[in-house]
Parts: sequence; C-alpha cells; structure tokens
Amino acid sequence: MPSIFIALGSNIDPENNLKAAVTMLRDRHAGPIRFSSVYRSSPLHHEEQDDFLNAIAAFDAELNPEVVFDMMSHIESKLGKAPPFRFGPRTIDLDLLLHGSDTYSNPLIIPHPRMHERRFVLEPLTELLHPQEKHPTLGKTWGQLLKKTLDQKIERVRIVL
Repeated sequence: MPSIFIALGSNIDPENNLKAAVTMLRDRHAGPIRFSSVYRSSPLHHEEQDDFLNAIAAFDAELNPEVVFDMMSHIESKLGKAPPFRFGPRTIDLDLLLHGSDTYSNPLIIPHPRMHERRFVLEPLTELLHPQEKHPTLGKTWGQLLKKTLDQKIERVRIVL
C-alpha cells in the first residue's frame, strides 16, 4: 500500500483554512492520517503578501494518484482557492508530493518537481519519514536535501492539526 504525502499551505486566514482542510481530508479518508508540525514561511516569488502556514499530511491508501488529486482539488474548491495571480495569496494549496516510491508524469508529476528546493516542505516531511530514506528520483537522502535549504527561514508554530 503506497504512502501518500500531501503538502498543505495557506496565507489567507491560514490557521482556520489549514484546520478546515485537515477536517476534509479526515472526512474523505477513513484511515489514520499523520500530520507534521505547522511551520510559518515567507512567500516565494511574490513577497508582498502575508506569510504562509505549511504542514504535511501522510497516510497509506490504495488510491491512484488521480483519485488523490481529485480529492485535493475538491478540498481546494470547497475552501475557495482562487489566487489572483500565480503564486499569489490563497486560502489553501494542496500538493501531492509523494505516492509511495512511484514516479509519474503527464499530467501529474510525482514526486513534486520543486519539493527538494523548499525547506517549508522538507522540514515537516522529515518529521514523517526517515531522513535517511532517499528521494525517489534524485538519489539523495531527505536529510541531505534538507541541509541544502537551511538558509531558508521558517519557523515552527504552536498549532495542532
């Protein structure tokens, strides 16, 4: 059964929207879901917007990536995701990071193509998987990838999902 890892992020009423997305994930997946700590990070690309809150959800399921993507899209739609421009402010953003050790492309790209460059993804991800495990395509451990991002400022916050 593949382990599925989903990144959650929000910078519009972020605490409430993260908690709403968590509730919807739990409603749509009957099994146990593990959540990382929540981290605050500065926006990338368009810096003149509020900081983001980010976390990772992990669960095991016999769901193909398209089904997981549809579930995430449904949650984003229900929470009103409508950024005014690419990388703009959003109520919620869900990204499928990993689907077991499988790789996919067209139209989904798994593993997520930029996850290894982002501390706000790697820091919480290494809470949920062993840092010595390797990225499915890069051949480097998660710990090695995280070390390359330590210059990016993030902060763990006291929010429980």
